[in-house]
Amino acid sequence: MTPIITIIFIFAGSAGAIFSKKEKQILLSTVVFALLGSLSVFAISMPVLFQFSENWHDSIWLLDGFSALMASLVAFVYLMASIVSVRYIGHEYKEKIITFADLKLYFSLLHVFALCMVLTVLANNSLFLWMALEGTTLSSTFLVGLYRKKTSAEAAWKYIIICSTGISLGLLGILLFGYGTSIGGLKGDGIFALTSLIQNAHLISPDIVKWAFVFLFIGFGAKLGIVPMHIWLADAHSNAPSPISGLFSGILLNIALYGIIRFRFITDLALGSSQWTGRLFLFFGFISILVPAFMLLVQKNYKRMLAYSSVEHMGLINFALALSPLGALAAVIHMIGHTLTKSMLFFGAGEILTKYKTTQTEKIKGLMRRAPYTGTLFLLAILAIIALPPSILFVSEYTIFAIAFAMHPILSICVFLALSVIAYAMLKSTIGMLFSIGSEGDNQQKEKWNTVHWVMTLQLILIVSLTFFFSSSSGLVFIDSIAKNTIYISR
Repeated sequence: MTPIITIIFIFAGSAGAIFSKKEKQILLSTVVFALLGSLSVFAISMPVLFQFSENWHDSIWLLDGFSALMASLVAFVYLMASIVSVRYIGHEYKEKIITFADLKLYFSLLHVFALCMVLTVLANNSLFLWMALEGTTLSSTFLVGLYRKKTSAEAAWKYIIICSTGISLGLLGILLFGYGTSIGGLKGDGIFALTSLIQNAHLISPDIVKWAFVFLFIGFGAKLGIVPMHIWLADAHSNAPSPISGLFSGILLNIALYGIIRFRFITDLALGSSQWTGRLFLFFGFISILVPAFMLLVQKNYKRMLAYSSVEHMGLINFALALSPLGALAAVIHMIGHTLTKSMLFFGAGEILTKYKTTQTEKIKGLMRRAPYTGTLFLLAILAIIALPPSILFVSEYTIFAIAFAMHPILSICVFLALSVIAYAMLKSTIGMLFSIGSEGDNQQKEKWNTVHWVMTLQLILIVSLTFFFSSSSGLVFIDSIAKNTIYISR
């Protein structure tokens, strides 16, 4: 079953937003086609993900456990972001913050953005994967600059320049992979098929494969937001509409990492070991944890705080991937946990912004009194993102440190201290927002339960439920079957 139906549904959602004449038509078509598109992705990926059917591939498409997991995460966050956007963007339209043309632009590009992410993780042809990943940049740039203010325009410009330059380096890496297999004797379209590259990795010269992976790691790493290629991330995430920020931090970063992991697998097979790539992941993972720790101490913008937290978590996943082979299992769990938790936090941040009209932490007073539902859910998500149990991230980070202290004790202590600083900084900002004394009017404004709270509650239930599932033997077996697609184990 190919993703053709998914493409039709999501394109229909985009077309519906473009050609609709009224706000209600746009909002209705968005939810309907996001639901249909997401269900079609689940129909394709779930049987493979839960091993009811075999992995399959052809010259264009690839569906195994890893790509099925990523596609499912994209579909879930896409659907949740679409539902949240109905309230968030609908409110901004009523407040005349955006025009009707902006409303149409937002919802049309939302679908295109999600479709490009789905196509990236289902692509077998590496050139098609590259085009789909570049499509995520082109479609989301206009969403970052939606408000047409100086700060949002600057953020959009920085985002497209850095990420497009990085993706260009990634293309050079892909071409080198193809060149390496062609001079090794492989001919035809197979030089760009991921499955063919895996089967014929031994044909690639070690020197060529190292250069190819370096270009790809740096290029896709710019999209991933690892240090020092992270400078676009905080600006883009803080200036984009909050549902888009949820898509950025929750799933787009994982999509870029997906591309790196796929080619890491090929590189390790060509070299006969995962040690060389492991050192790259270890170094960049470590500095991507360390730098955000200092940045978060001085953050006064809660959306930028969440953005730097995303840099930290991408660093943790890279750090875990360096701890072969068990680290791959922890990395996959962490990817799932970060997707659910960070998107939940940005959806909550959108509710806070709707009520207070500011992203400055010091201007948010008495949130727990003024908006108790939002405040409670936001606090629970903060506790989850800093890995307090019961959180999926507690399971993954506990596993990471159990392995890391045995392999790299000094680095592990440094990482643990950095995570402690990050937890302190995020709790300090959040507690100030929630419990500081606000104006007298705060007590008179009663918050009503809304669709965003339903979405955040669903995500919280999944976070807690999956924590217990991944702590069980059946959960570990399930994750291990996916992690095998992420790492080559030398024998």
